[in-house]
Amino acid sequence: MNYFLEFFVACFGTFGFTIYFKLPKNVRGTVSILSGLIWVTYKYILINTNNYLIAGLLASIIIGVISETLAIYFKKPATVFSLPCLIPLVPGAGMYYIMYYFIESDYDMMTTSLINTVLTTTGLALGIISSQATFRLFRQLVKEKKNLR
Repeated sequence: MNYFLEFFVACFGTFGFTIYFKLPKNVRGTVSILSGLIWVTYKYILINTNNYLIAGLLASIIIGVISETLAIYFKKPATVFSLPCLIPLVPGAGMYYIMYYFIESDYDMMTTSLINTVLTTTGLALGIISSQATFRLFRQLVKEKKNLR
């Protein structure tokens, strides 16, 4: 698959989840396009580094920063933007293959899938937590500096 096609598949899939999660209609398109861009970024980083942790970490840092920024712009909670963008990145296929290789008694491939899945989920969690915490701390410091004037 090429990046252009993967972008549209990620956008379309995320748009379905925005409907399911009952997101406000004025943010559905923005979230879907952001999700497609994040997916392409994730795939690009993964192909160039061959490191699931770094790819997940960088993609989720981007999600965290952009979702906090869009939360200010649209006056909505940041989770409205961050959760749907994580949908394409969640390693559901990795979990499937772990179980598949376990049932087939292919323990080498099972271990490889397990490590890649754990690295991806760890990167996603660390990236979201660190980016949103840093962004909120920075926003709080700016607010306090304004109050001192």
